[in-house]
Amino acid sequence: MKLTPLNITLACILVWSISEWGQEGNRIFSIGWLIVLLVVLGVLDLGFRLIFKDIKNLWLAQIGFILVVGILMVVIRVM
Repeated sequence: MKLTPLNITLACILVWSISEWGQEGNRIFSIGWLIVLLVVLGVLDLGFRLIFKDIKNLWLAQIGFILVVGILMVVIRVM
């Protein structure tokens, strides 16, 4: 399995959510939403791999996707 930006993002989210399990208070993700996020990111990664055969184009497309989603999250949160 090749390393891609969505795999790195998925690993970071998993580490972050696992590190919060021992703390009291509100968590960022519930277990159900975490599983949904894992499935969605996995399917998106597979979709990008099917569309882009060249690893350079795959990296550029996934980094662009992550940036667009991040910017949209900030804009939605500010509004």
